[in-house]
Amino acid sequence: MASERKAAKRARWTGQISIAEEVVSSIASIAAQEVEGISGLKGTVADGLAALLSGEKRRGVAAQLIEDQTIRIRLKAVIRYGYPIYEVAKKVQEKVKQEVEGMTGLRVSAVDVYVQELDISELKISPHKEEP
Repeated sequence: MASERKAAKRARWTGQISIAEEVVSSIASIAAQEVEGISGLKGTVADGLAALLSGEKRRGVAAQLIEDQTIRIRLKAVIRYGYPIYEVAKKVQEKVKQEVEGMTGLRVSAVDVYVQELDISELKISPHKEEP
């Protein structure tokens, strides 16, 4: 059974332009990962399985076309340890909205950022030495 693909449509005098939700998700994914303090996006196990089966590389981001022809974007972010979480999340919201609207001409109604994890991979933890 073929899955139904949603796409935002814009009527033009020359015809119709249709932008798939998957395209919006890709733009949002790239834009979010350009923000300083973002380590990556993290999907669920189900997201990973779906990405593996479809060959898509947008784990951790979903775009949804709303009935009023606006887009709502949900991102699951991994923040680098040491960065202010709230500030990084706000920058992600602003960057994603700017890029999606600029590239598609569609209006973004919301960018929801869910901080799923802290990336501590670059954190240097020295072993505790006891003094004699």
